[in-house]
Amino acid sequence: MLLELHIKDFALVEEVELQFREGFNVLSGETGAGKSIIIGAVTLLLGGRAFLDLVRTGTDEAVIHGVFSVPKGSSARRAIEDLGIEVGNDDLVVISRTISRSGRNQCRVNGRPVTQGMLAGIGEHLVDIHGQNEHQSLLRVGKHIEFLDRFAGPETLALRDEVRSCHARLVELQERLAALRTGERERAQRLDLLEFQAREIDAARLSPGEDVQLARDRAVLAAADQLYAHAEAAYAALQGTDGLSAGAADAIAAAISEIEAIMKVDDSVRGAQELLQSASAACEEAARMLRVYRDGIEVDPARLAQVEERLAVLQRLKKKYGDTVDEILEFRREIGREIEKAASSEEEIAAIERELAKTRESLGALAGSLHELRARAARVLEKQVEAELAELNMGSCEFRVSFSTKEDAAGVPVGGKLLACGASGVDTVEFLLSANRGEPARPLARIASGGEISRVMLALKSCLASVDEVDTLIFDEIDAGIGGRTATAVAAKLAATSRMRQVICVTHLAQIASMADTHYVINKVEGGGRTKTVVEKLEGEARIAEIARMLGGAGLTPTTFEHAREMLQAASRASGR
Repeated sequence: MLLELHIKDFALVEEVELQFREGFNVLSGETGAGKSIIIGAVTLLLGGRAFLDLVRTGTDEAVIHGVFSVPKGSSARRAIEDLGIEVGNDDLVVISRTISRSGRNQCRVNGRPVTQGMLAGIGEHLVDIHGQNEHQSLLRVGKHIEFLDRFAGPETLALRDEVRSCHARLVELQERLAALRTGERERAQRLDLLEFQAREIDAARLSPGEDVQLARDRAVLAAADQLYAHAEAAYAALQGTDGLSAGAADAIAAAISEIEAIMKVDDSVRGAQELLQSASAACEEAARMLRVYRDGIEVDPARLAQVEERLAVLQRLKKKYGDTVDEILEFRREIGREIEKAASSEEEIAAIERELAKTRESLGALAGSLHELRARAARVLEKQVEAELAELNMGSCEFRVSFSTKEDAAGVPVGGKLLACGASGVDTVEFLLSANRGEPARPLARIASGGEISRVMLALKSCLASVDEVDTLIFDEIDAGIGGRTATAVAAKLAATSRMRQVICVTHLAQIASMADTHYVINKVEGGGRTKTVVEKLEGEARIAEIARMLGGAGLTPTTFEHAREMLQAASRASGR
C-alpha cells in the first residue's frame, strides 16, 4: 500500500507531499492543473521510463520518494527480498528515484541502488495503474492467464505449480539429452579411434618397465665379446690365471703370512691382518661372481635380433602414446575409461529418452487437467464480469475468455493431440470484449476508450478482490466520457473495491470524489513569474466547495453548495463513515 508520496522539482511541481490512507483516495482539480503529473511521478517510482524534460526548469534534478507498506508473505515483499534487500519489522519500504539533467538516473529501494528493470519488477507487485499508460496490466495479454488462475482458486494454482515443476523437469531432461547428442558423429569417430588405439596397445602385450630391461639386454648382447674379455681379465687379475703374474688373491695371502710372522713378536698389526683377511674373502667372492658372469655370457645374434625387433615395436608405440612403456600403459587405462564412459553414455541416452517420454505423458495429463479447471473458471468469470459491467452501465458488453493452443510434434499429449506446452501449461489465454451484443469480441487492447478499459479492469478487480496480490489500484481515466447514473455506479464500485484494496483515483466527477475517504485537490498557481502545481488536502467546507465546483463549474450557487453537501452526507451514510 502507498502511504506517502514526496515529489520535488518534477515538471511543474516545486515540492508536494501527499499522505494516502487505506480505502478510497481521490485527486481532483481543473483540467491541466497537473493531476497527470502526480500519476506520472508514481509511474516513475514503479520503474517507468524517465525523460530529462521532466526536471523542473531552473533545477538540476527531480526527486521522487514513496513509502510503501509491504506485509510479510506478500508478493511485493518476496520480490524485494529476492533481490537481497531487507525489509524491517515495520514492513515499510522506501523507494526513491532521482532524475538529473546530467543524465544520471538513480533508483534506490531502502537505500540500496537498483536498476530500472529491478525497480519495474518490484513495482508491478506494488501498484496497478489503469489508464492510458504503460503500467496498464489488463492490456498485457500475458497477464490474463494469471488473472484467470487466481480467480479459479487454490486448486488451480496448486495444479499450475505442479505443471511448472513437471515442465522444468522436462526442459532439464531435454537439455541433458541435447548435450549428450551434440556432436554424435564426432563422438562416434572418437570412439572408433579409441578402440583402434586400445587394440594396437593390447596387441603389443606390454609389461611395465619392459623397455628399460630390453635396452639393457640389447646393450649386453651387442657387446658380448668385449664383456667376456673384460670379465676374463678381471678374473685373471684376481686369481692369477694368466700365468704372467700372481693374482691379487695370492698377493693378499702372502701379505697375511708376513703379518702373522710380525704378530709373533708384535701384536700391534692385528688390525692390518683382519682387514686383509676380509679383503681375501672379498677377492674370493668377487672372483666367483666374475667367473659366473663370464661363463654366462653368450654371443647370440638371433636373440639380439629379437630384442631389436621388440624395441622397434615399442618405439612405434612411444611415438603415438607416450615416452615410456609405463606411460603407454597409463594411456591405455585412460582410453579404457573413456570407452566405458562412451558405452555408458549410450545407456544414459536410452534412460533419458525413457524418462523423457514418461515426463511428457505426465505433463500432458497435468496440463489437460489444468485446462479443464481454467475452462470451468472462465465460464464463471465471464458471467461475473458481465454482471459487474452491467452495474457499471456497460450491460450491452460481452466479456469472453479466449483459449488457444498450438499443435507441436514435439509437444505433450492432450486430448489426442500433441500440443506445445510451457511452464503455465498448454493454454494461451486472452480476455476479449464486445462493446455491443452481436458484434465480435475483440482484444482489450483494441478498445479505444481509456474509460472503458478502466471500467473493465474495475469489474475484473471486483471479481478478483479476494485473490489479487496487488494492494494499490490507481485509476486515471475511469470517468472518461461518463456521467449521470454511470458515474454513480462507478463511484459505488470504486468505494466497494476500496474496502478490500487501496484505491487512488484521478477524477473530474463529483459523484466519484464524494465517495472518497481522502480527498486532495490539485491546482496550478502563478507567482514570481513562474507556474507551479500545488496539492491541498481537503476537509470540511473546503471539500464541500471542491465538490460544488465539480458539480457546477464556474457557475457556483447556493444550490450547488447544498447539492455538494448532500452528496457528501449521502456518501458518508453509504460508507458508514
